[in-house]
Amino acid sequence: RPAAAAGAPRAAAMAVEAQVRRRPAGETMSAAGGADRKRDYKSVAELWSAEVCGDEEQRKKWYAKGAAYWQEQEPSINGVLGGFSETHAPDIRESRRFVDLLRKAGTLRIPRGTGDALDCGAGIGRVTAHLLRHEFGRVDLAEPNVKLLDQAKKDLAGDPRAGRFIAAPLQHLQLEPASYDAIWIQWVLLYLPDDDLAAFLQRCKRALRKGGVIFVKENVVLDGNFVIDREDNSVSRADNEYKAVFEQAGLHLEHQLKQTCWPTDLFPVKMYALRPTADDDAAEPSDDPGEGATVPKGRGSVRKRPAAADRA
Repeated sequence: RPAAAAGAPRAAAMAVEAQVRRRPAGETMSAAGGADRKRDYKSVAELWSAEVCGDEEQRKKWYAKGAAYWQEQEPSINGVLGGFSETHAPDIRESRRFVDLLRKAGTLRIPRGTGDALDCGAGIGRVTAHLLRHEFGRVDLAEPNVKLLDQAKKDLAGDPRAGRFIAAPLQHLQLEPASYDAIWIQWVLLYLPDDDLAAFLQRCKRALRKGGVIFVKENVVLDGNFVIDREDNSVSRADNEYKAVFEQAGLHLEHQLKQTCWPTDLFPVKMYALRPTADDDAAEPSDDPGEGATVPKGRGSVRKRPAAADRA
């Protein structure tokens, strides 16, 4: 969901529909590390070492916070967007523009309305209903929160483009090799510790067919360091921190684009298009074209949405 830039951003390590967040208000990020209501960490690595690493019970508690948060949210667009329902239209519009740019650039090679896609952290199916089912031939939805997933099933009932509804969190989601042409991951990675995130992206990489693309859309800190929201244990990472995990997972950044027409009090949101590093014709990602620019390869920044800790 979108997170407020001036307030504490929410997020969890699960996959819950896009939710917008405010930046943390009343919390400032030091040059040395990330802002936290409890303490400051010098690096994101120190955060994960202190919070989850080496202790399975700590990890379960980390995820449980996000799961509990999402269990309390209503299964509606306003609910999954954290009360920022006005961000729905610009979010979908810019996501569609990004997909169009990738098709024009030849990165996304399948024609519109064909191929198989996976919506990770699908929530109520907001992104599938308004974007993915129009761009691809069939879409599977993965979401750990049963209440939200049931709403998605209801809203998409009878649509042959809606495939399987998978109740599983991202950190446990298992995918068949070479099964998807596109994997869409939005406002949910902020709930995953780096090790779980890298492992999940590696599974996504293996699930891609030749020429397939992984789309990531998340809240990103562009000026400063990562920010922790203790309400749901979500972490808004810095742009370079996401890119480091992408590289660790063996993914090449093909394109990046910053979300435009976005409230200034929300975290910036960026879209990333990724492919396996060994894929053919990999090219350097283009520089950020700036808001409103049209480029075949761009990067963007759109605020994080709250994702549930058990989200798939």
